[in-house]
Amino acid sequence: MPNRLFFKRASKIAKAFALDKKKDDVRKYVVRREIKRKDKTFFKAPKIQRLVTEKRLRRKKVIKTALKSRYEMSKKAKESYEKILSQYAKEKKAKREADKKAATTVVAATKK
Repeated sequence: MPNRLFFKRASKIAKAFALDKKKDDVRKYVVRREIKRKDKTFFKAPKIQRLVTEKRLRRKKVIKTALKSRYEMSKKAKESYEKILSQYAKEKKAKREADKKAATTVVAATKK
């Protein structure tokens, strides 16, 4: 490679080497540079960004399930709230009807 620094992003490395998404491991294709210090030689490689690992997939799954469970809980809470609200409305309506009936009987009794 002519440039000292090469791509860091996983998708760009895959594109540069025409790698298959499922089969090839991007970490094997990172361009490393050789460093010589005194009598030792070692290699340095950049940290790959946007690398999809098992840990990342697991985290994504956990977040997704948490989101789904939160959605289900809010749905249940809404249903129970609607149930309580309708019960309250029915009781209020029944009370109003009873009061109206009582008032009409009182008015009828005073007319006679």
